[in-house]
Amino acid sequence: MTVPVPLPRLPRRLALMLAVLACVSTNAFAQDAGGTMPVDVQAPPALSAKPVKPAIKPGSCAKPVFPKAALRSMQEGTVTLSFLIGTSGAVQDAKIVKSSGFHLLDLAAIDGIRRCVFNPTMVDGKAEQSWMQMQYVWTLDGPSATEAAVPLATVRAAAQRGEPASQLRLGTIYMTGEGVARDPAEAVAWWRKAADQGDLKAHLSLAVALHYGDAGKPDLAQAMAWYRKAADLGMPEAQNMLGLLLSEGTGVPADKLAAREWFRKAAAQGWARSQAYYGKLLLDDNTPEGIEQGVALLSRAAAQDDFVGQYFLGQCYDTGRGVPQDKAMAATLFEKAALGGSKPAQRLMATMYERGEGVTADPVKATQWRMASQIRPPRPR
Repeated sequence: MTVPVPLPRLPRRLALMLAVLACVSTNAFAQDAGGTMPVDVQAPPALSAKPVKPAIKPGSCAKPVFPKAALRSMQEGTVTLSFLIGTSGAVQDAKIVKSSGFHLLDLAAIDGIRRCVFNPTMVDGKAEQSWMQMQYVWTLDGPSATEAAVPLATVRAAAQRGEPASQLRLGTIYMTGEGVARDPAEAVAWWRKAADQGDLKAHLSLAVALHYGDAGKPDLAQAMAWYRKAADLGMPEAQNMLGLLLSEGTGVPADKLAAREWFRKAAAQGWARSQAYYGKLLLDDNTPEGIEQGVALLSRAAAQDDFVGQYFLGQCYDTGRGVPQDKAMAATLFEKAALGGSKPAQRLMATMYERGEGVTADPVKATQWRMASQIRPPRPR
């Protein structure tokens, strides 16, 4: 089994705010024969009535999913889009007017607006095509209101008294630079103090920092030791990471059986990534029972918006393995996985849009996904 890049610890809570789902400006009425977007086109002289501007139909425009690859690298920004609303109210075209600076965020915004339905522009009671602009604001939450209300001096004093929860919090402050100069070495030192006192979250934070070398060179031997301590105490995130490292033999001897067991334990606790990995292993057993259980686990992982589960489940629908063959459903799952940062899914979506397999052929989208697939995944922070 080829294992995708792991989902590392996110150093602070993250949330999506969809802002300005309203008109920034309107350039309405019909697109010209050449296919370019008109700017400030006026209503035909014969039409004296004031046009009724388009509006989103209530409940038709769900928030798009924040791409997980963007979350891992803590990307945020504002995308300005221009989009064409057809006479039926469906979005027929969308263009990026101003990029967020991050390709996946731009693609997710386009995907989000294409799913919206509007009441079209009306002129003299007749529906007309129209262009609108809007913005998606992708933003990351900082600490909770409770944490933010506690002064840094208070957190530091409690940490110095030896309180593990405060030591964990102080380490996070230094790792993310919340009100202080970012200092990964100081963060690791405080996490180690908390971990030495048995704080389970500190076990994982310290393991990840050592794994990726946040405060210097990676130290996989120490990272494995802390992952194992957290895994033995039942932490599914740590169990998943042990399974991942052991399955690939990354810095340690490969042990497929041990990896499988760690994935099974984490999956039993509902950890989506391990449900995806263990589900794929069950599929690979190629027994009727294994295929049935594997598809069930992949479905649970995909339902939790896990891009690995979405990709593997998409493969099932693409080939009809354990489920009825459904190319359109496969394409939907692959595209969700692509937005989550799966490089295989991004390459696949480029090919599918080029060939019109499971989707309507779209050379623009094919190019966008091809470009996204070539961008090196950001190093976890």
